[in-house]
Amino acid sequence: MGETIDFDKEIAETKRQSGFRSLIGYKTIEWRQGYSEILLRLDDKHMNIRMNPHGGLYVVVIDSAMGHAATFCPVANHQRICVTTSLQSNFLAPAKDYMRVCATLVGVDGRIATCRAEVTDSHGTLCNVAQGSFLYMPGSEKLDGVPVKDDA
Repeated sequence: MGETIDFDKEIAETKRQSGFRSLIGYKTIEWRQGYSEILLRLDDKHMNIRMNPHGGLYVVVIDSAMGHAATFCPVANHQRICVTTSLQSNFLAPAKDYMRVCATLVGVDGRIATCRAEVTDSHGTLCNVAQGSFLYMPGSEKLDGVPVKDDA
């Protein structure tokens, strides 16, 4: 058990939101080189028949957090892109109220990134541990990334 977190306050202070993120309802609250943190307030729509968070939900937020950890880019108008090649998720306990996913970049070998993640809930209970591998698109393995293409 860890510290109790004021998730409502942290989510309210985070402004980032887009497509899939909106559908699921998670927020990226921290994103920096080699690290990402995501919060998700659990709702009935996230639950299985036993009213525990659906296992697929864990995988979605874990994959998102690890992908973020692998693709942070400090260069304006540049980006880093990767695709998931493998993901192993180990369920330990059902999350209550909220999920906090903390993901770290473990290492990069050529165009392959390896990440790990932990999911805790609003009470600090460790609910899931995971690891994954990600394939960078050409140029994205470099911290500078590649220029964002203007589709206009």
